[in-house]
Amino acid sequence: MADQPVTAGLPVDPVLPGRPVAPVRRSRADALVARCTDALDASASAPLLTQLADGTVAGEVFARYLVVERDFVRTAARVAGWCLWQQPEWALAERHAAAVADLVGPQSSYFAALAERWPVEGDLGVVLDRAAALRQQVERALVTGGYPAVITSLLAAETLYLRWCSAAAATPVDRPDDVQEWIDLHVTPGFRAQVAFLAEVVDTLPAPVTDDELDGWFRAMLAAEDEFHASPLVGAGAAS
Repeated sequence: MADQPVTAGLPVDPVLPGRPVAPVRRSRADALVARCTDALDASASAPLLTQLADGTVAGEVFARYLVVERDFVRTAARVAGWCLWQQPEWALAERHAAAVADLVGPQSSYFAALAERWPVEGDLGVVLDRAAALRQQVERALVTGGYPAVITSLLAAETLYLRWCSAAAATPVDRPDDVQEWIDLHVTPGFRAQVAFLAEVVDTLPAPVTDDELDGWFRAMLAAEDEFHASPLVGAGAAS
């Protein structure tokens, strides 16, 4: 039997059927997300996110969520500014600057507009303490892993929000207008471009950064997101 050609088993070009094509190589960021799909799915199924998506979130819980989310958006803006300072390539620095602009622009405006409509009653000490897990994880990543760890952590957070908000946006249910607006903010072309940008940066991280490190940073951020999303439910008569 004659030796088979080295192209045997490769997919066939649909335009030129007689010519095999090389398989598409998955990017490093895509592979990272694929390895962590179990954690992403679990985080996207958190009770709070489920309630926001299906329109059943209680007013008290949503008001608390607005407080903790506003605080973290401010943290994220500062972290994005730090990334801007760390990035030597101007084209990439501009992308970090765009992230800062989004966080201190449309997202900050969203919280400012809602402050009076969704007042919070009672002491939020316990809620804020639990929500602080997300800020603390970002700070830990920055100190221990530097720019690669921060970028990977932000990719985890933004991928999670793109995932659950995209699913929610595609599901026609009645939601409070302010909840719908929050979901819509995370499916815009600009937000999708920011997630894609973070993935591009992960793709170009230097070889000394291992896949195990990427997985660790990504999963640690999702675990912190879970604590964060549980915080508005503390003491609110909902599952936490």
